[in-house]
Amino acid sequence: MLTKVKNTIEKYRMLEKGDTVVIGVSGGADSVSLAHVLNCLKEEYDLHIILVHINHQLRGAEADRDEAYVMSLGEKYDCDVRIFSYDVEKIAKERGLTLEEAGRELRYEAFYKVAGEKGKIAVAHNINDNCETMLMRFFRGTGIKGLGGINPIRDNIIRPLIEVSRAEIEGYCAENGLEYYTDYTNNIDIYTRNKIRLRLIPFIERELNPNIVNTLYRTSEIMAAEDRFLSDMAQRAYKECEISPKRISVEKLKKYDPVIQRRIVRLGFVDFSADLHDISYSNVENVLSLIDKESGRTIELPHGLRAVREQNAVYFCRSKETKPFSYDINIDEKKYYNELGAYLLLTDKKCEKNAKLLYTISLDYDKIVLPLKLRSRMPGDKIYIAGLHGSKSLKKLFIDSKIPMVERDSIPLLAMGSEVLWISDMKTSDRYKAKDTTVNYLYMYLLEE
Repeated sequence: MLTKVKNTIEKYRMLEKGDTVVIGVSGGADSVSLAHVLNCLKEEYDLHIILVHINHQLRGAEADRDEAYVMSLGEKYDCDVRIFSYDVEKIAKERGLTLEEAGRELRYEAFYKVAGEKGKIAVAHNINDNCETMLMRFFRGTGIKGLGGINPIRDNIIRPLIEVSRAEIEGYCAENGLEYYTDYTNNIDIYTRNKIRLRLIPFIERELNPNIVNTLYRTSEIMAAEDRFLSDMAQRAYKECEISPKRISVEKLKKYDPVIQRRIVRLGFVDFSADLHDISYSNVENVLSLIDKESGRTIELPHGLRAVREQNAVYFCRSKETKPFSYDINIDEKKYYNELGAYLLLTDKKCEKNAKLLYTISLDYDKIVLPLKLRSRMPGDKIYIAGLHGSKSLKKLFIDSKIPMVERDSIPLLAMGSEVLWISDMKTSDRYKAKDTTVNYLYMYLLEE
């Protein structure tokens, strides 16, 4: 088995000389054999090994026994050991997760903490785990990527035992006199994975295919290779369709086959979520439905995301509830407004030279009827534009300026009734802007805190 594992390491270039390797060790056969194998290769690769064990506080004395055993392995192999103890049941409730999900999150949080930026994390998934994972994903519904099984290497996570069977691991432990402990929960078929391992796979081996574990591993290798090919194609297609960051051209998207369209859409989520497991087939199809919808239609998505059809594009953004706002503005009162991210001051006096000015406009005071308001847009709003020899509705101005719909309600306006004097970061009304003939000035200042 040692030779087989070394071939896997070389095949996927999992290790380099001088690597720091964090090994997740539970005390079971898989992780104990992994620790032994990497200790055997320690000198050849000049490895700095750190054993990490997580006590989930779920199995009482058994959990304490496992922790003590991992500590003894550290002494045996003369390597560092880090122990983390968590009340997983409590944390699962706080995070709204199952015990299994919370345990996995906490394990990887600990692994990443110890490994840092440059360390590698070795976990003991084997070829049987890969078979179970593929079947779980198949029954839940998945595509090529899901049927690619467990990746032998992902980022800084390596799986040296991924081509070794559970039987080989147990044989290796017996051959090398390695003691290990079996978690009794592994033999309780109340969890989906346990049902697949204890009942489904033995049935398939007995009645349909005695070599199903290896058969599915070969299938996963084929699927993973095809997924890499399609991913590369989708990356190129995404760049071709991208008008600006996270904004995809509808016309260019339409030219691609639906297989690539779906992958392009999934790539649109990447900047917002590193984990795409919660992005379902229906989510992707809903986004693609925007291709044939009118401008302004939106789709709500997981992780607080939203897809919007806007003019000739579909774009992704964070969902945010923007409440209407409206403030009376008093002359000569300097006040901070969150919507502006600055202090606002309206006055007929010149601002002090040492004031930390961000923005200034000069208005014709004689044309203004108080009170003025700083507010969000309202139906009927319009602004005077000299080149048009008349007013333009804010709705049409925002459309022509390609301002995304989700941003329009959060743009601050200085208004007098339905007449808009100033639009933040956009425009000042040509009717109220001060000119050479202006006698009385009203200055609007935005100032730093």
